[in-house]
Amino acid sequence: MIGEMRISLGALRRNARALQTLVGLRHAAFVVKSNGYGHGLVPTAIAIEGFAARICVYAAEEAVALREGGVNAPVLILGPVPPDMLDSVLAARAEIAVWDTRTFLHDLAAAARRRSEPFSIHVKVNTGLNRFGLEPGEVVDAIEDYVRLKELRIVGIFSHLSAAEEIDSPYTMQQLARFERAFAESKPLLEREGIRPFRHIAASAAAMLWPQTRLDLSRFGIALYGLWPSAATRDTLGAEAPRLEPALTLRSSLAVTRAIAAGEPVGYGNTFIAASERRIGVVPLGYADGVPRALSNRGAFIVDGKRCPIIGRVAMNLTTIDVTDVPHAHAGSPVILIGRDGDVSVSADDWAAWAETINYEIVARLPAHIPRRYDDD
Repeated sequence: MIGEMRISLGALRRNARALQTLVGLRHAAFVVKSNGYGHGLVPTAIAIEGFAARICVYAAEEAVALREGGVNAPVLILGPVPPDMLDSVLAARAEIAVWDTRTFLHDLAAAARRRSEPFSIHVKVNTGLNRFGLEPGEVVDAIEDYVRLKELRIVGIFSHLSAAEEIDSPYTMQQLARFERAFAESKPLLEREGIRPFRHIAASAAAMLWPQTRLDLSRFGIALYGLWPSAATRDTLGAEAPRLEPALTLRSSLAVTRAIAAGEPVGYGNTFIAASERRIGVVPLGYADGVPRALSNRGAFIVDGKRCPIIGRVAMNLTTIDVTDVPHAHAGSPVILIGRDGDVSVSADDWAAWAETINYEIVARLPAHIPRRYDDD
């Protein structure tokens, strides 16, 4: 076995239920973009759609794939939609984010007329992340443009927070205030048109730390997969934290073991020199398979219930570990790269700490070519 991922559908469902309980029935949206944060797009969505008021993706292609995979829950595309995908998006009954008042509106209207059905849109407001979205002062005029087009149906208005993981975050409250002010200014127009849109601004950290940001909908991404947006989020909530279970295990097996003498190097660049006689094992996964090169000489995998340190540089398709303390290790011995063996674990958070990044990047970059097996426990 070169490697495989095992995904617990039961853990995904339990996480979804815990998060839905936190914010209330019909108020939880779940984000499955980027191949379900590495867990698999369609299987993840199918597992949790019974708990989802919305399922959120980034790309139009993801929305189409969900419909083709049998997902029936409402789907919201959070990213930009290329004009040549509009017909497919409409056929998939997907909702889209809109922040444009120019050419794209004509493209939307033309696609809607071709299919004789309107687009359901969520109006995006830029409250300070400064990526996509209308400026707060532009929202009323933009909504006036939108309601004039019978091809559009406003179902949501939303924004995104930039620092909600910070425990002391005045900026989060500033963003919320900007959003609420923009909504209040547009409310008379919306009410006149009989429109009552979903308001949403919170992702995982905000929904857990800042209850006032939950509004009508909370978008849970990283928490769905049993991972915390930050250690500070988990530690601050303490006993009140939802019980989250990591859903992903990454496994492989040793391709070879060998003895090396004191003074012998391991791997490219001779960055590891054995201080004494050691036994090493070669794991047939490397940075092409999602193992960050930054784990060189600082990470660890599990063999036979023991953490075995990574030695030498992580290569494109291979990683070498020290199995001296695992005397029965041999070619074919199971290796857990992410997961648990008894009381010993290596987590995506561990990888993130060793690589000086975040757990989001670790799981999202696990490549599609590694087989995923789904346990319906």
